Amino acid sequence: MKHGTRPGTPTEQRKSETTVYDISAPFVALLKLLCTRAAMGIYIMLLGVLTLILPRLQDIYLVSQTQLYELQLTLFQKVGFLFIPVAVLIAIVGIVVTLRRLYLVGRYPRQILSATLFLFFLTGLVAEQIITPNNLYPKAETYLLAGDLGNILRSGLLTNAIWIIAGLTCVPILSPRRTRMIAKLVGENALRSVRYLIESRTFPKLFSFGILILKRSFEVCLQLCRRVTARLSSTQNTAAHPSQENTSAEVDEITLLAGPRTDSLVKIEPSEKFVISSETNSCSKEDVGQTSFVAELDSIDDPITETPSGPVSADSSWLLPPLALLRPGDKHAATNQGNDDRAQIIEQTLASHGVDATVSEINEGPAITQFGITPGWDVKTRRLTTKDKNGEIQTYEEEISRSRVRVKAITALQNDLALALATPEIRIEAPVPGKPIIGLEVPNSNTRLVMLRDVLDSQEWQRSKNQTTLGVPLGADISGRAMFADLTKMPHLLIAGATGSGKSVCLNAIISGLLMQHTPETLRLVLIDPKRVEMTAYASVPHLAFSEIITDLDRVLGTLQAVANEMDARYRKFQALGVRNIEGYNEKTTGDPLPYWVVVIDELADLMMTAPDQVQRLLVRLAQLARATGIHVIVATQRPSVDVITGLIKANFPTRIAFAVSSIVDSRTIIDGAGAEKLLGRGDMLYVPPGADKPRRIQGVFVSDNEIASVTDYWLAENFGAEVPEKHDHALEEAVQQAVEELSLIDSGSDDSGQSPDDPQYKKALILGAETGQLSTSMLQRKLGIGYPRAARLMDQLEENGVVGPPGPAGKPRQVISMGSAETEDPPRSDVPKMTNMNRLNNPPKQFDSD
Repeated sequence: MKHGTRPGTPTEQRKSETTVYDISAPFVALLKLLCTRAAMGIYIMLLGVLTLILPRLQDIYLVSQTQLYELQLTLFQKVGFLFIPVAVLIAIVGIVVTLRRLYLVGRYPRQILSATLFLFFLTGLVAEQIITPNNLYPKAETYLLAGDLGNILRSGLLTNAIWIIAGLTCVPILSPRRTRMIAKLVGENALRSVRYLIESRTFPKLFSFGILILKRSFEVCLQLCRRVTARLSSTQNTAAHPSQENTSAEVDEITLLAGPRTDSLVKIEPSEKFVISSETNSCSKEDVGQTSFVAELDSIDDPITETPSGPVSADSSWLLPPLALLRPGDKHAATNQGNDDRAQIIEQTLASHGVDATVSEINEGPAITQFGITPGWDVKTRRLTTKDKNGEIQTYEEEISRSRVRVKAITALQNDLALALATPEIRIEAPVPGKPIIGLEVPNSNTRLVMLRDVLDSQEWQRSKNQTTLGVPLGADISGRAMFADLTKMPHLLIAGATGSGKSVCLNAIISGLLMQHTPETLRLVLIDPKRVEMTAYASVPHLAFSEIITDLDRVLGTLQAVANEMDARYRKFQALGVRNIEGYNEKTTGDPLPYWVVVIDELADLMMTAPDQVQRLLVRLAQLARATGIHVIVATQRPSVDVITGLIKANFPTRIAFAVSSIVDSRTIIDGAGAEKLLGRGDMLYVPPGADKPRRIQGVFVSDNEIASVTDYWLAENFGAEVPEKHDHALEEAVQQAVEELSLIDSGSDDSGQSPDDPQYKKALILGAETGQLSTSMLQRKLGIGYPRAARLMDQLEENGVVGPPGPAGKPRQVISMGSAETEDPPRSDVPKMTNMNRLNNPPKQFDSD
């Protein structure tokens, strides 16, 4: 190196070096390319495709046909046709690896595990299926569909258990919440079913039925043995005497199979039908088209052929009417097929508003369908961003908190749900009593009638009719079950609703139901019908306590007073016998038992407009005291306002039925809450039993005029030859006369106005003034026990008659200046204290001089 010169740079040194070519570099680069993730995914995908087209590789001649045939044979023998899903799965894995989507495996582990278990279960399920030759896979011979793998799964006890567990756990792993909800519902229903079977004593009944079947089978076998023995003996006799024909064996065989001959059955042709006529009580043979309800003789299971079992008591000649008098409901009525679609619409509507909820229960009733909504979870999350191993940004959400969806969030969407369901009105019951769901009640597109016979012939009625004294048929609930109540436990019933909502039909159903259960010896009716047309059909029944149906308003007060007098008379009988109620009296008495009385008032508003104080006083007194005497009151009104249904009446009528009303104010007046304003009408009601917190929705019973006429015609006394029980007309006339006199006093203003000198309160005021020498309104209130308006009117009348002077300073009593022209007819009383004023002792009033 020369002095003063810089050394050469590395670049110059590299340029000066000799360039050497590495021949392995392309192979290394190619090897790296072939070993990348994308290449590995392509290999796996090709492997899956080759596996899928393996049976057709013989047409391509890529390999030896002998080796290919052996490979196909081995594949079919080992796994059968399961190579198809395996090949598809391998191809999918290859695509995922190629596209760098392996993180999906970590994101959806439950779905992948569930699919794997389902494929495992499917393998064992098709293990015993045999492959038959076909054109698609000509090499497929008679092998098992799942091959040796499926045979192994189903060969041993342990492998079978693993196979079953895989099938049972694939669904819970995929959707644990829905599985838990379904398991809970199934468990509750199973527990409820077992409890019902235990309470209804179904198992003992089934055991008894089985014993009866065995007994009858033994008897039939014994009769067959006897018949065979008789046949053998007759054969021997015939062989000994060929001219004699013995037909007794054939007769025994016919009798055994068809039963004994009955002359009454011979006269009946199978094509004839009995028709229940509403004009007469007899059954006539007519055409089916002449009536709307018929009883076919060939319908053995139809209870329309039921007849009364006999008299109620040994000394009674009355028979209860059969159910054949009533029209059966349509058992094949069209049902609502779109409930599943409507449930899906409800879930979608709630989800669109951000509310997580599912429809877990559907209860279809006659007029409405209740969808049970189970609130879901309100999940709060936060979004997080991270980088994976390849440096790619991944975004995911992390759950922060979880809480139940509020009930208010669902009830606030009532109008939105009604719009989505295209229905004018829906009702939400949140929550449903006894269930952890919210009830959404939607009107049905196809409604059906609930007939009176459907309730009386239901299993619920038959099970409890022996424990029910005065059964009242109500209708069917939202599940279609028959609903009824016991009037003795109510003990009084208040019915209210708008015009045309179904009150009168409900009253007719109640009365007809009582007539179907009781004879005139156990039930007496007092019918008050101010409308004059609603209860005229019952004028001929012998159950009436009086000879007429009360229609005149002038006689209503007397009727209620007569019922109150009957109540007092019964209490005196109870006192004499030492019992507390009608049940104890009927058990101890040696005479005729006391019948139950049911007082039915169709329109309370008319009575309250005529004499509100008297009507309220009598109704409240009956409601408070009449229960123990067997007297019950049913009141109906179409004007549920506070001046008709007062606080005293509501307090003493705990059982109420609300039909459709026009406003929420009327609904609160009846049932102390909202809901009746959203009813559909035509028998749709809310029933509030005693002690219930919430009303129950019921579709009311319908009874036609023809059915009412059939029941009333049945109870004609000449049909039984029985004596009609004694009427209480004499007591009614006395009470009516007394009530008419009281009403006349009210109309003339002499009872409560305090403006007539003949008023007893006026005379007492005169005596009080003579005793004290001064009078005031507050003194009259305290001494006479009257209200302020009446005391003020008495003071005005005394001032007009000159008994007291004009009003003085505020709070000061008025001095008695003269006794006026009014004279008292009361004799002198020794218990009246003497006047202490010396002036009045020396100068007594002229009216007392003669005393």
